[in-house]
Amino acid sequence: MTKDQVISIDIGNASIKILHIEKVAGVLRLIGAGVTSNPDPDNPQQVAGAIKKLWNQLGIKYNLFNKHRIEIGISLPRGFVVTKRLSNLPPATQEAQLPSMVAMAAETELPFPVQDAIYTYHDIQRSPDALSVELVSTRRETVGRYIDILKEGGISPTAVIPSMYAISAVAHNSLPNSAERTIIVDIGAGNTEFCLMYGNKLQFSRRISVNGDQLTELFETEMELETEEAELEKRQVPADQTPTRTWSRRFIAELVRSIAAAEREVNGGGPMEISEIRLCGGGAQVPELAQNCQQQLQIPTRVWNPLLAGALDTTSPSIPSIESYGNSLAIPLGVGVHLLETEKPVSLIPKEVGEKRAEFGRKRQQVLAAAASGIAILTIVFGSLTWSKTQSSKADKLDREIANITQEQTLANKQLTLDLVVADKLTHQISPVDILHTLSTLFNDRTKIAWRTFEVKNLDDLTKTRITFNVRANSNDSIISMDRSLRNSKLFSKIETGETTTTGDPRRPTFEVKISCQIDKTAIQKFAQKRNPKPVIEFIKVEPENEDANLEEVNISPPQNREISNENVEEDR
Repeated sequence: MTKDQVISIDIGNASIKILHIEKVAGVLRLIGAGVTSNPDPDNPQQVAGAIKKLWNQLGIKYNLFNKHRIEIGISLPRGFVVTKRLSNLPPATQEAQLPSMVAMAAETELPFPVQDAIYTYHDIQRSPDALSVELVSTRRETVGRYIDILKEGGISPTAVIPSMYAISAVAHNSLPNSAERTIIVDIGAGNTEFCLMYGNKLQFSRRISVNGDQLTELFETEMELETEEAELEKRQVPADQTPTRTWSRRFIAELVRSIAAAEREVNGGGPMEISEIRLCGGGAQVPELAQNCQQQLQIPTRVWNPLLAGALDTTSPSIPSIESYGNSLAIPLGVGVHLLETEKPVSLIPKEVGEKRAEFGRKRQQVLAAAASGIAILTIVFGSLTWSKTQSSKADKLDREIANITQEQTLANKQLTLDLVVADKLTHQISPVDILHTLSTLFNDRTKIAWRTFEVKNLDDLTKTRITFNVRANSNDSIISMDRSLRNSKLFSKIETGETTTTGDPRRPTFEVKISCQIDKTAIQKFAQKRNPKPVIEFIKVEPENEDANLEEVNISPPQNREISNENVEEDR
């Protein structure tokens, strides 16, 4: 069934935004909108708590009876996404063969190992002599961190949308389908997105390294203010006055650099005419920033409110006034528009997550079908019993049949109970290979961490198991990061890090340390799921009287290592 509602979530460094959008008779309508501060971007539990609190404040109903109609999309910043045009595909490739052809090409074109990547493709262009697609990819661990945050709050996303496609989706209706080029810049607290639109289509995008948090830090250092005071003060000082002037100059320089990168990418290095620059996001509220950009770049520049772009109806009386923060909603709004309006959305959701959701949908249909059959059977039985009051001869026969069915059902229930007990007792046996594979996944950068020794004792009894290994690192920070990753993984306990020693050239020393730990008692199921990633059968108890019941069980806690803002992924792509 086609989805007709979207809940879009944007997790920023400073704030978290949730929009609830529906499509009725071809018209998009905003059901609810909310913004809350991000308590600590580096603490997944606090972020998940803030998301769940905002979710509940919006009164979102997401349960067994309506979840098949609702998409839950989360945005992924441009800085984590790599795009590349694959133009060397065979022109005669059939539609059914295209996924396998793209998979073969992706193995050589992805900037990181294919097993560590999630990718998709779109914008298929065919001609008699050529076939090309745009490959969109990111690191699997990056998407995993965002998904784990939502799961921590009891929310299962169905789509992960790169932010540039969200921005282009919400801008589509307000831009002419012509040869004019428009630049849209979304200035967030931690991420600034640059999108070049050719007509109403996205032609080029990149991440800009100047953001709102940097302006706040500038006020903190130069005016000796606390963070909250700096956040308020930066909204009062114009772009051409100290200390905002320093930040705005860097911002304009980045705009010039981005325009040059776009000219190299789409125009062969030649100059191109820009009709307009639109600024949105929290950073666009810096006083006189648009005027300053227009004066320096000689390009018409204005602050843009995506809510007024004509993408959806925002007149619902149940929604409080959102004009004050409307220009910061381009990305979450675009996520919803992209999912509801695009036939094949550009989503980087892991394949296994999509398969699990599909399996859940099939089970849901089976449960509903079984429930309907049960009601029909009860209706028939009740009618038969009522009719039997006037036909005593048939009543005796019917009673015997019901007794036989009841007896068979009782025996079947007992057998099923025994089978479930046996299945529950089957325990996955952890092997040294499981441990080595997990450590290799946690610390896959051999330029920072290298193993020297590895020893496992008493693996048959997890209460006595002891894992010991010596590692060599390129810095003490790498050892600290490794210790933190071990603790955040929830797979190991009683972690003890020995004394760090240094060897080698004093100018480039090598750090060595001995680490010992045990396997956490809850790790057995997690190791089993990693070794056998098959769909898990879920037994769901339907309770119609409690529509807010959480029907999905989250078994894996998210990793705690959140260094999202420090990742560097080919920003010019």
